[in-house]
Amino acid sequence: MQESIISRSSGSCPTCCTAARKAGFWVYPEINVLSDDDLFIPDIAVLRKSGGGRTTVPIAEAVLLGEIVSPGNRRKDVIDRSREYAAVGVPFVLRVDLRNRVPTMALFELADGEYRPLAAAAAGSTFAMREPFEFSIDPAELLDEEAAPDATTTESADDLT
Repeated sequence: MQESIISRSSGSCPTCCTAARKAGFWVYPEINVLSDDDLFIPDIAVLRKSGGGRTTVPIAEAVLLGEIVSPGNRRKDVIDRSREYAAVGVPFVLRVDLRNRVPTMALFELADGEYRPLAAAAAGSTFAMREPFEFSIDPAELLDEEAAPDATTTESADDLT
C-alpha cells in the first residue's frame, strides 16, 4: 500500500506534480538525499531543481521532505526524521499517516530550529497547503481503494428472485 501512496502523492499524482512544477519545484519518490555523511531516503522529496537522473542529491536542494509513517518505524518517521531534517535545515516536512486506515496529512515549517504545524487534515476533509507551493487533496484519495457501495444501490432479497 505504501507504494500506491507514494505514486499517488508524487510522480503519478498530476495535481501535486503540476502544482510543484508551476512553483518551480521537482517532485521525486524515494530519492537519495545526502547531508555530509548522512544519507536519507524520504518517501517524497520536493527539490529546488531537477534531479537530472542523479541517484543522489544534496540536502540543500530539498525544499520539502515527506515521510509516510510506517507502523514498524513510527518513532523514526515521526520523531527522528523530523529532528534530523530540522538539524540540516530542510524548510518543510510533510507527514502522511495511515493509522487505523484513516489517512491524515500534516505539513510542518521549520522555524527557530524546530517544525511548527502549517496545515493538517484527515480523510473526509481537505488538506490545503500554501507553502512551499499550493496544493490540496482529501487524504482519503491516497488510499488505493474503491468507494464503498452506496446504501441506496444495494440489492434487496426481492431483486434476487
